[in-house]
Amino acid sequence: MSLMTFPGGRVVPATVLADLAVRHLTGTADPAAIRALAPRDRAQFRFWVEVLDWALTTKAVARSELWARRGGAGGPLDVVLSVTRMQALAQACVMARAAAPQSCGPEIAAAPARGAALRFQPVAMVPKGAEGFAAEPAGYRGRDAVRRADLFDKMDRAAQRRGQAAPFSPGQVLAGRSYAALAEFVSAGGVKCSSLEGRIGGGAGGLDWIERHAQAAARLARMQARIGPGAALSVRRVRPSKRAEESGARTIADRALVDGFCLQGQSLGDVLLAHGWAKSGQNIDALRKALAAALERMRLCA
Repeated sequence: MSLMTFPGGRVVPATVLADLAVRHLTGTADPAAIRALAPRDRAQFRFWVEVLDWALTTKAVARSELWARRGGAGGPLDVVLSVTRMQALAQACVMARAAAPQSCGPEIAAAPARGAALRFQPVAMVPKGAEGFAAEPAGYRGRDAVRRADLFDKMDRAAQRRGQAAPFSPGQVLAGRSYAALAEFVSAGGVKCSSLEGRIGGGAGGLDWIERHAQAAARLARMQARIGPGAALSVRRVRPSKRAEESGARTIADRALVDGFCLQGQSLGDVLLAHGWAKSGQNIDALRKALAAALERMRLCA
């Protein structure tokens, strides 16, 4: 494959992107050439830079396979990495990132579509003594389980790196994740057997599929009502200098903020840009506070 074709973007030779990625790692890339890339081409370039950094860190590739100095040390740099090798490294990087940690066991297969994942230890309450209970690990054969990482995890890790407190309380995080799970369950409930639960028969006294779906829909409606009709960011409450450069800023409703963050995977910056706002620290902090307040209201229904 000699060309990278992106819908709505330019056709850029893959050799150019590979050459730029290698030169970026060595500090010899032309900044003007990188700035001239179309957005989709720039995203491909950045991904390949991450792949090469991973390959060098894990020793999946040697430096001599990426570049060589003409005439010895100090000479001009020649990129020797081929596009075929670059694509093979990219595939290996994706599969390595998709693999579950060793503590989870070999039964959890690598799944690139799963995205970033975190391991955790399942816990169950078991009888302890005559009347007490205690929490004990309940993983299969003592192994960890894995779950998909979300924006709450991303923001929490970012706060830890900066030495700051968590942006949301545990109750607020639980409310957001419960809201996402309920919305997914209700939206997938149009077909009776669309999930495993719909295929399992229960005995007398058990809830059938219609009752479970109705209860979930009612709980989801209560959480949406708790979000309220308020605005996370109102155009009239913010000076024009704090909005977007163009006069296209629109009011961000609390519901749009919660749905964008919890359901659509939009970061706070993405929500700002989608509504025509400038991606500034002040605006992001205002959205974070508004989201925390909405999640706190939803927590009573979680």
